[in-house]
Amino acid sequence: MAPEQDCVLIVDDERVLRESLSEWLREEGYEVNTAENALEALRIVSERAPQVAVVDIKMPGMDGVTLLKKIKENAADLPVIIITAYGTIENAVQAMKEGAYDFITKPFPPEKLANLLKHAIEHQKLKQENIRLQKERKQILHLAISALATFVTVLIVIYYFFSR
Repeated sequence: MAPEQDCVLIVDDERVLRESLSEWLREEGYEVNTAENALEALRIVSERAPQVAVVDIKMPGMDGVTLLKKIKENAADLPVIIITAYGTIENAVQAMKEGAYDFITKPFPPEKLANLLKHAIEHQKLKQENIRLQKERKQILHLAISALATFVTVLIVIYYFFSR
């Protein structure tokens, strides 16, 4: 059985960018979903649960920062990388305040995006593993407390039985 591919969502109204990034990421071994607008992106997030989203900041209708807010309402742990040709400090600060994983300006070398995706997905997997381990630890603690309570009960019964 082949390992599960990491899934990336690309949201950009520029078809050429969507298609070129999609093709490149598939060659890099990612499963890729694309959306040309925010509404399509929200549908994909809810139906397919990608591991990371790459979102353009300037799109008709709902812009990337508003989409970021909506994504965080429904999938708070989904890392979102904001991309833009209009890279101002204000845009970057606003995106980061809203929970963006990172912010890069177009044009960017594919390697830069590849590194961001790799780190975002690794970070996400580590968070999920941490949550799993915390749940496991709670279960073990619960079992230990139950065993201890049972042991104490047995000791009390034995003490009562032999003290007569």
